[in-house]
Parts: sequence; C-alpha cells; structure tokens
Amino acid sequence: KLKENISKRNRSYEQSIDPDYLYSIQETYIQYIKQHKLKTLFIDTSNADFLGNEAHLQAVLDALEKDYDAGQNYLILP
Repeated sequence: KLKENISKRNRSYEQSIDPDYLYSIQETYIQYIKQHKLKTLFIDTSNADFLGNEAHLQAVLDALEKDYDAGQNYLILP
C-alpha cells in the first residue's frame, strides 16, 4: 500500500525508493516496539477508503480513543 501511495503522489524523489529499504524501516520499528513494550496500534489499511467510506475513518478515530495494553494491538478495517 505504501508503494502504491508513493506512486500516486508522483513525487520524483520518492519514486526510486527501494522496497527493501522500506521493509527494513518497518522491521526496525517493529523490533523497537517489541523491545520497549510500547502501546502500539497497527492499522491494516489495505482495504481502507477514507474518502469514500466514512465508517473507515470513524473506526480509526474510535480505535484511537481506546486504552490498549502494552504491546502490539491491531485494527483491521472491514
């Protein structure tokens, strides 16, 4: 999804970003979160349409209001 968004933005300086680099950044963040036991909410936006489906945006806003346990918590949008 990130590469798709980068492509849509069409910023020349972003187009040559190596997908492996983006993956390594993601993995580094995940390892940091695991080591430090942070409260973290991962939101699967694969099917998200924030402009066309108001319920997706509301689901994220509602999720951000909740109190989560330390560690990785997930929200999968319908």
